[in-house]
Amino acid sequence: MRISLLFLPACLISGLVLFAQTPAAPKAATVKPVSTKAAAPVNYKEMGNPSARVTFEAYTDYECPHCAIFFRDVMPQIMAQYVETGKVKFVHRDFPLNQIHQWAQLAARYANAAGEIGQYDLAVNQIFKTQDSWSRTGNIEAELVKVLPPGAMQKVRELVKSDPNLDASIKKDVDMAMNVDHVPSTPTVVIVSKGKREVISSALPFSVWKSYLDKKLAE
Repeated sequence: MRISLLFLPACLISGLVLFAQTPAAPKAATVKPVSTKAAAPVNYKEMGNPSARVTFEAYTDYECPHCAIFFRDVMPQIMAQYVETGKVKFVHRDFPLNQIHQWAQLAARYANAAGEIGQYDLAVNQIFKTQDSWSRTGNIEAELVKVLPPGAMQKVRELVKSDPNLDASIKKDVDMAMNVDHVPSTPTVVIVSKGKREVISSALPFSVWKSYLDKKLAE
């Protein structure tokens, strides 16, 4: 399909024990340093600093060729220079175009099932990387089994067959795409900054994203 372009401590209170004698001098309290590193997001679709001033949200369809190129050529650099450095938060959203891609929903189920057991990134990258192979037959499992350990693959297989939360997660993203962001195509990126959502329906090269993100971060 053609893509139109411009895509988280608790305090411990010691019990006080009273003795009928002079208490020993208390030991000096041990003060633990406070970590300045932001907690990792709970949602497996979210990566990076949850307190980042800029959020990069990407709507993709696993069967969309342009999305595969976007994840192959652009996202590794976005992740390395902005997400992993804490500058930008990344959110991956599902938007399977079921009318034209018969295996897109199933691919999203496999990716989200992998996410449920902590293997989301690995599954997402493998699904996009092998798109040309599984998109002809729908045999996504044959590609995931090449990168997931046997035990993990079995758990993913079971979740895909029986977990209703997988479709619920996809539906949540689709509803947001249609009713909030009005996504026209895939891949579509939404930049969230200062409470505003800017929809950019394009697969721009990294050089353009770098210039744009640097400008947003400087505001």
